[in-house]
This record gives sequence, structure tokens and C-alpha cells, in this order.
Amino acid sequence: MQLNLQGKTAVVTGASKGIGRAVAQALAEEGVTLVICARTPEEIERTAAAIADATGVAVYPLAADLSQAEEVARLAAFALERLGQVDILVNNAGAIPAGTLESVDDETWHRAYDLKLWGYIRLTKALVAGMRERGSGAIVNIIGNAGREPSPGYIAGGPANAALMNFTKGMAADAGRHGVRVNAINPGPIRTERLIALTETRARAAGISVAEAERESARRIPLGRIGLPEEVATVAVFLVSDAASFVNGAIIPVEGGATAGV
Repeated sequence: MQLNLQGKTAVVTGASKGIGRAVAQALAEEGVTLVICARTPEEIERTAAAIADATGVAVYPLAADLSQAEEVARLAAFALERLGQVDILVNNAGAIPAGTLESVDDETWHRAYDLKLWGYIRLTKALVAGMRERGSGAIVNIIGNAGREPSPGYIAGGPANAALMNFTKGMAADAGRHGVRVNAINPGPIRTERLIALTETRARAAGISVAEAERESARRIPLGRIGLPEEVATVAVFLVSDAASFVNGAIIPVEGGATAGV
């Protein structure tokens, strides 16, 4: 399969760990020059150095809080300065806290939406213009299954994910006319630091071991296990490559069959 990514440029957000880091690593292995972003300077700089050392490609780190409009603009300007042009955008920054309607306060809703919802929208707006002008480009939004399967225990996350799926479809219809493909991935339970921390919390609350808590989670997945960040990254790399040249507006679940909804 010819991916034809050698020499391309990409911006990956939320890239210091988990899915974002795996996507950045996978793109670098295909010869893509990167700008990667996360909030913590030490973590994103360490990640950039590790990926550059492992792959031999240039990786430019930037610490930024993408919940702030001016920080999104700073990232876009930094990327264009370092890369010249941005061929690929992977929006991944943001994890909306779990909680019920009664337990999630207004500040938490606003803070979470400013990062995951508005962060995706603003950065897409900042970078898609150049892609449209060139008549090529690819955007992948890492979203989440809660947009299709509402849960009272994740009351803030579901609506944001649903909005981002709608945004993906709308952008695909618009940008696709200019040769720019926009797709999304809905990861299920993936072995990230966040999932591990949530599993540890659930295990303590239930008085069981972490291993048993993870086994309980895995039993709800038809494939019988938790996914890996690299498995999401593989799909992301495919979506931004020439191998997916007729894939536009797709929202692909990577969750082992855990989602009951269609």
C-alpha cells in the first residue's frame, strides 16, 4: 500500500502522550515533518526529542493551551513558520471530565468545551484556508464514542463529541470541494494514562484490583481487550494518506465493537 506521506508536514495536538503521541510517532515513521503541541513544556519537548531521535525527522514542539483563542493562533503561526505549509492536521487535544448533570459545574463545562470543541474548530479554521488554496490536505478529528452513545455519567462529553462529529461532516462537505478531506476517529477504551488512572479510581471504589477492573471493562468489548494508542494511530495515518484518497466525511470507530449504536 502506497501512503505517499514522505515529505509531508503535519500538526498534531495533544501529542505529549497517549493517542496524540502515537499518531505523531506513526506519522514521523512515514517521513512526515511535525509540529506537535501540548500544554506542558517539559513533556512536549521530551516527546519531540524522542520522536526525532527514533525517526530522524524534524519535530518542532510548542507548549500551548488551546482552550484560548490567542494560543490557537500562536500555534498556527508557529506551524506555518516552521513548516512553510501544513498538509495534515490531527486534532486530538482535550479530555472532557466524566460526571452527571448535578456534579459537573458550569466552569467545568466551559473549560472543557473551550479546549476540545472550540480548540478543534479554531485550529481547523486557522489551517484549512491554506489547504483550500493549494487544493489538497487532510484533517482528522479524534473524537469519541459518547457522541453516538449518550451516558448520564458523561453528560458533558457526549454533546461535545456529537457536535464534533457534526462539525466533521459539515467540514468534509465544504472542504472536500477544494480537495481537502476531513474525517474523524471515535476511539473506544484505549490504554492511555487517562484510562489507566480512571481504572485505578474505579478499582479503589469497588475494592477490587486494577487488573480485575480492567478485565471487567474488557468483558464489555466483543474483542475482549482494551485497545492500544498505536491501533488508533494506524487508522489516522491511513486517513491522511493517499491510500484513503476517496475517504471524506467518515467517522470511524476504533473500539473493538464496543459501540452498540449504528
